Amino acid sequence: MFLLRLRHWQAFLLLFILPFLLQQAILALLSVSDARLGPASAMLIDAIPATVFTLWMWRVGIWLFRRLPESIKITPLYFHLSTLYILLYTLLFVYTLAVVLDSVAGGTLPLGMLILILPMHLFATFVYLYIVYFMARLLLSVEEQRVVDFGAYAGAYFYFLLLPLGIWFLQPRLRRLHLLEA
Repeated sequence: MFLLRLRHWQAFLLLFILPFLLQQAILALLSVSDARLGPASAMLIDAIPATVFTLWMWRVGIWLFRRLPESIKITPLYFHLSTLYILLYTLLFVYTLAVVLDSVAGGTLPLGMLILILPMHLFATFVYLYIVYFMARLLLSVEEQRVVDFGAYAGAYFYFLLLPLGIWFLQPRLRRLHLLEA
């Protein structure tokens, strides 16, 4: 996989800096051209960085899952559903935020949307913590070729939790696993 061959600084630039710069460049071009964005277009542009980051986690998680020893039985179903929820929630959250800001600017406050977004946001937080747990456990299980407990993967858990800072510590480990396989 291409992303695993990158050094930590290359992964940082590709996964965190480039999507942000792409988003800002698109917004700058649109403001210069006086183009009026619809809510769907603005939502997609605003979701670029979070989508790239989430898709990286999903792809690395799939790659790690395929390298688990046969003796370890972990089901990836909740990981896939959680990642899908985060992707959809990112779009919904950006859209809801745009609607709320437009409504506040117009002098109204859409309480229904705010009430709806609160449980969805709390669930998205839980789901993200599960994705981080799954990724950390997979990484250590693949590295050590055995089932690991929380004490063993706690460091990796916090690296995944603190991305983009954690990429500086995670990418060398992922790269080493990739190079050992090749």
